[in-house]
Amino acid sequence: MKQRAIGPADLARIAQVPLFSRIDEGPLASLCGRGTVRVFDAPTLLFSTGDPADGFFVVLAGRVHLSTLTVEGAEAVVTVVEAGETFAEAAMFGSGRFPVNAEAQPGAEVVRIDRTPFEAALRDTPDLAFHMLDALIARQHFLIAEVSQLKSQSPAQRLASYLLALLESGRWAGHGRLPHAKQVIASRIGVDPASLSRALRRLDSAGIVCEGEEVVITDPARLRDFCAGSTR
Repeated sequence: MKQRAIGPADLARIAQVPLFSRIDEGPLASLCGRGTVRVFDAPTLLFSTGDPADGFFVVLAGRVHLSTLTVEGAEAVVTVVEAGETFAEAAMFGSGRFPVNAEAQPGAEVVRIDRTPFEAALRDTPDLAFHMLDALIARQHFLIAEVSQLKSQSPAQRLASYLLALLESGRWAGHGRLPHAKQVIASRIGVDPASLSRALRRLDSAGIVCEGEEVVITDPARLRDFCAGSTR
């Protein structure tokens, strides 16, 4: 693992994160500028279930896996946190304990924001708390709209929209193995793994071919048309 001080380019990326999107550059620097960016070249545990939640994290690049143990003792990935997202803030402000394990993946760049200086900055500058509350409300409205849209879509439509988002964001080339395990994708779009497998087989008409573990978007334009029709 390598570390570097948070620089202007890092602050610009942090400013795009929903939690901080309503905060001006100066106040944002006072909140986060004293931290460091950790760059990982190997899978690295950030925290374990039950550890004190004395900070939260911003992912600037790469991915972090949040996982838990099944009753059989196997590790199950709950979700994958991507670049531009935060995690563990709810645990820090809520229970005070991390409810899952977090493992940074190779190539991840992660900022840890410690609880004590963060809360001190909020106390010293009350306007910051209002800006963050405003951002959280906006984020909640977005999530409510996303959930409402998901409920109105079939599993195949949800999966098609998810795959299109991966393609257009550059997180997946549109062919080969999917960037996440099927269990993780199923959790992300609100279906069970069996429904996900069935949905993959029903997407021929959307320009998607599934052959074993290989998935290929054969016609991106047709996929866009399919997704546009599913959101009307």
